[in-house]
Amino acid sequence: MPEHKIKAELRIRELMVENKIRSVSALHRLLIGRRVTVSHSQLLRIVDNKAEHWKVEFIEAFAELFNCSVQQLFRFEMVPVTDTAADASTSAPTDTPA
Repeated sequence: MPEHKIKAELRIRELMVENKIRSVSALHRLLIGRRVTVSHSQLLRIVDNKAEHWKVEFIEAFAELFNCSVQQLFRFEMVPVTDTAADASTSAPTDTPA
């Protein structure tokens, strides 16, 4: 099993600052103006890197809006892989009769 994996995060908040977009609401209005359909709560999850997946339409809209490449939208980081199954089994309570 690999010891590290690549973690991808969107840099939307950084790009918002660079482009003087002061709030997620303002970003939402810009996307709606480009006919990108996204709810405010969904956009918040994307901006805060809480979304598990993204539509290609969003990635294209962000790249166009921020005038950057797709690669510039993301930050990539090597993170250690943890064995969550092993961690859970060592911390799980045991039900043994007394």
